[in-house]
Amino acid sequence: MSFKPGDIPLFSQYQFTDTGESAKHFGLVLLPEEATKYKNSLLCCVITSRNPKHWAFLLDCKKYRCFNCDSFACFNRKDLVSKTGLAKGLQPKDKLDRDDFKKAFKILKTSLFVIKDIASDPFLRGTIIFEWKQSLKNIKD
Repeated sequence: MSFKPGDIPLFSQYQFTDTGESAKHFGLVLLPEEATKYKNSLLCCVITSRNPKHWAFLLDCKKYRCFNCDSFACFNRKDLVSKTGLAKGLQPKDKLDRDDFKKAFKILKTSLFVIKDIASDPFLRGTIIFEWKQSLKNIKD
């Protein structure tokens, strides 16, 4: 199964890099497997229903029907998540529309240079920016 930046998959087992814990969770794809070369893994940011103070993007539950309440893509929490943990059924559950993709991309770009995490590696940072720019060109209005 192939994913693109901006896709919103549901994982039955999402591995949190910061705590090492695993739980059922949504993620926002930052980089697909093909771009990272990490076998069978996606670089995602955590999606949560708690409103973080910084580096987050609102995902309105009226627009993104996979959520039962407003949720937030947290660009300060990036994880390399195994595709073996994906929930069964149709994937991705949703994807960012063009306007939200643009807004989220601005927050993501800034977070890449401010937050020290897996994505602060110069190769990954450049790859994320390149892949998001390419995806933006391909999103239909």
